[in-house]
Amino acid sequence: MSDSSDMTRKTKLFAWFFMVCCWSVQALATRHSMNADGVSYQNIADACLEGRWHALVNAYWSPGYPFLLTLWMKVFRPSAYYVPLCVRSFGFASLVVAGLSFEHFLKVFFVFRGRVGEDEEARGFVSDGSIRIAAYGLFLWMTVFWIPASLEQPDIWVFIVYLHASALCMQIVSGSENWARFLLLGVVLGLGYLMKAVMFPLSFVFLLSLAFYSRVRQVLPKLVLAFFAFAAVSAPFIGAISRAKGRLTYGDAGAFNYQQLLGGLDREESKEGDHLAAAPHIEDYTVFADSTPYPPWTDPSRIVKSSEYPFNVRRQLNRIHVVLRVYFDLYAVQLGGLACGLLVLVLYSRRWIPFLTFLRKETVLWLPALAGLGMYALVRVDGRFLPGFTVALFAAAMAAIPAGGEARDESVGRSVASAVAILLVAQVVIQVGHDGLRLSGGDAYPDWQVVQALDKMGVTRGELVSYLGDALSDHEWAYLAHVSIVAEIPEEDRNTYWASSEAERRQVAMWLAKRGAKVLLTQDAPAPAHSSGWRRVGDTRYSLLDLATGTEPLPAKDAALR
Repeated sequence: MSDSSDMTRKTKLFAWFFMVCCWSVQALATRHSMNADGVSYQNIADACLEGRWHALVNAYWSPGYPFLLTLWMKVFRPSAYYVPLCVRSFGFASLVVAGLSFEHFLKVFFVFRGRVGEDEEARGFVSDGSIRIAAYGLFLWMTVFWIPASLEQPDIWVFIVYLHASALCMQIVSGSENWARFLLLGVVLGLGYLMKAVMFPLSFVFLLSLAFYSRVRQVLPKLVLAFFAFAAVSAPFIGAISRAKGRLTYGDAGAFNYQQLLGGLDREESKEGDHLAAAPHIEDYTVFADSTPYPPWTDPSRIVKSSEYPFNVRRQLNRIHVVLRVYFDLYAVQLGGLACGLLVLVLYSRRWIPFLTFLRKETVLWLPALAGLGMYALVRVDGRFLPGFTVALFAAAMAAIPAGGEARDESVGRSVASAVAILLVAQVVIQVGHDGLRLSGGDAYPDWQVVQALDKMGVTRGELVSYLGDALSDHEWAYLAHVSIVAEIPEEDRNTYWASSEAERRQVAMWLAKRGAKVLLTQDAPAPAHSSGWRRVGDTRYSLLDLATGTEPLPAKDAALR
């Protein structure tokens, strides 16, 4: 027993050391970047830091993640230059919490696993130590590829909540049926909803999964308590956003994505502003002039159609087909080593009926996971949505694998688990190695160079600029400079803009200037543009045009532009 405990301790120490190293490399490699979603969450956090806590009441961006981000920023108070690094450090800290939650999940799972089987001997084929090896490999892989430290969305915290909710359900099924545990389950599920709206329907699936518990009649009053605890945590936010929208809703993120992907919304409706022509005689391209300037993604759900819209069966089936192909790529290709290892263990046991019998007793693990996968199959899926479901399905499969008719050597299970871990870690090493190379490539910070260039041109906080390209996905520089994007020539009209005559481009510049924009900024401007007033920003891909001077050159003394 002591040898086994010593081995477990060494496995934990090595796994944690390796995971922390990987997370650190990825966090530092992306310390100078923020994506569009990250900027939106940061805007909410900034508003809260200024005392405007009502910014958390948003039907698209759930309040849990920006609230935690606000507390983190309040502690460190970074300057604009260090905001992305501070966000990365928050991602790193979130992964540490996720790791501790995963350890708790494993501890509860091993107890639950012993209760699922008919006897302890039936669990000898795949030991707890073997499962731990494969589980660490899976967890590390997910935290590098699906929910890395560079993630600026709430999915790490959704994963944390999902692990604790699953652990509580396993403890209840394992015999811990006290009132406090059910109360805590309801609170945890409510917090999960505050992290991400998808946890609202999933919470009911968690409670439903306990209805398959053999002692459900005895625990039914406690299940009711869990429901009311969940309602008490989630109801205030549901009430707040419903009042703001003038209709009952628990969140519009799903509806927005559904309508956008299945044809309910077009690109023009997705922009938060007016669709205006650049000039009366220029008909080849347009400019989006926002009636509400930057940030462009304050609340995309404000354009969600509350009225009924036609349900198209063909489009829905096609969407499901697309998502199922993504699932196949994620689980059969990217996680092919894990899938193969589980299949080998099941086939090696040669006892399908006991396997299915054990699975039937593990409803609390696989039912919420399958329900979550099914919900995402209706709209869209990304790897960052799936860690909780993946861990739960992995645990259910490992707990259901029986020993077989005769004594089995534990080395079989350990060898398969080790092979799975090696394959997963090999992918991690390659990915983190690539990220590490970015650290040796210098300290380039293109968005901050844009900030410096704007400052030297006299474009100060709160002033207006315009953008040629997709400002919806590229506006970190605007956030750091605290300027507003008042107009945009969309990405699909980029080539048309550059192909137009210099006189037409000059007229567009004059029109943008009348809108109040001081500068027109873009990426990857063609070489001829730099002879007609455009200037490259430092060693970045950005170029800008001073709209006050039209096509005249910018001052040569400006060191930030060349």
